Amino acid sequence: MRPFGCLAAASVLLLSAIGASAASAQAAPAQRATTGWHFAIAGRPAGAPAGVLVLMPGYGGDFDDFAVPDSRGLPLADSLAKAGIATLLVGPTSGVLFGDSAYHRQLEDTIVEAMQAAGVGDVPMAVGGFSAGGTDAILLGERCARHACTLRNAIRAVIEVDAPLDWHRLWANNMLALRNPSPRTNVTEARLVLRSIEARIGAHPTPTSPRFLAASPLASRDARGGQARHLARVAVRAYTEPDISWWLEQRGGDYYGLNALDAATLVRVLRAQGNADASLVVTSGRGYRGDGTRHPHSWSIVDQPELATWVAKRLAR
Repeated sequence: MRPFGCLAAASVLLLSAIGASAASAQAAPAQRATTGWHFAIAGRPAGAPAGVLVLMPGYGGDFDDFAVPDSRGLPLADSLAKAGIATLLVGPTSGVLFGDSAYHRQLEDTIVEAMQAAGVGDVPMAVGGFSAGGTDAILLGERCARHACTLRNAIRAVIEVDAPLDWHRLWANNMLALRNPSPRTNVTEARLVLRSIEARIGAHPTPTSPRFLAASPLASRDARGGQARHLARVAVRAYTEPDISWWLEQRGGDYYGLNALDAATLVRVLRAQGNADASLVVTSGRGYRGDGTRHPHSWSIVDQPELATWVAKRLAR
């Protein structure tokens, strides 16, 4: 199943080093980590890495999600390599949506092992991801900001690309979709989302329930955004392509089902807390899947060379 709007499982790790001489971003064969996850070094600078970027693709995705179809290249990795940035891809062996603490500990342990393999030490880090990979990135950034993760690297920036962040909104939207499905409703996905969310925040969550506020990356109705408040001093960039006409015609959806709501809310609550480096990037007409199919919920909405520049500046501070 190829998810249409919210999920996360295979995770990609891009390790970036600022300031060394450029190297070509060519992927090496994947290796199996002791956690059972996989990683591959896609590019490494000539010198010692001075920063690290972690990227995670969406549920059911793989490393090719970040490649350009006609060349199978990784534009972000190529741009980072020119700035002396190493690139490493990492992902779990099977799909997990909205994983528990054990899942996130595996992610952190895999990051540590991957960094050791790539020669990355105690350097500044940025994390990001597409779809629910972006959800995992936000969660990782929040955990580390409140000193609840095992990573020694300071996270200076977080990137999310059309990720579902407010789990109550997501739960309510998918519950409604199952109760009143349209001919284009992805019932299988809606059921998966509900099972996964309810395992984390309970069967009948409310916007103020303790389990929701403790687990969800974002609480839109909370004045400080719930757990998102921990990113008040971290650079944050959110990407979205809210093509409501496409969602209405192709999936029978409306604005309440768009992850764009969460992206805008995240930036709003962070700016309200004084985060001047929280930005929202809204695109139009860029979303296409690897086979050329039009889909606004796609990694392709990202201008990868420009993102590489943004990341490099944050890690070089």
